[in-house]
Amino acid sequence: MIGQVENITRFGLFVKISTDKLDESTEKLADKAVSKNRGLLRWSQIPKNVPKVQIGDLIGVEISNIHEDGKVDLNYQEKIFKNVYAEFLETSHQRLTELEQKNRELN
Repeated sequence: MIGQVENITRFGLFVKISTDKLDESTEKLADKAVSKNRGLLRWSQIPKNVPKVQIGDLIGVEISNIHEDGKVDLNYQEKIFKNVYAEFLETSHQRLTELEQKNRELN
C-alpha cells in the first residue's frame, strides 16, 4: 500500500495510510486498530539507500503489526510509483485532456 509521510520524529516516520485495499490477513489486523489510518515506520525499517524523505512524500509501506492499544507498525516496501501507477497516470492524463477540451467548447 502507499502511505503519505505526515510527521518525522526521532523514532521514525508517521505515515498516513489508506485501508481501502487491504488483503484479508491485514484487514483482520486493522479491525482491532484504534487509528487505522496512521502508522509508524521506524528508522531501522528504512534501507540506507532510500533518498531523504520529507513531509508529504508518498512511500510504499505494509502493516507489520497492530498492537493491542491500536498502534500500527509499518515496514518499508520498495515501490517505483511510475511503474506501479503508469496505467492510472496515463488514464488520468487522457481524462483531464478530454475535460479541458469540453470546457473550452462550452466557453
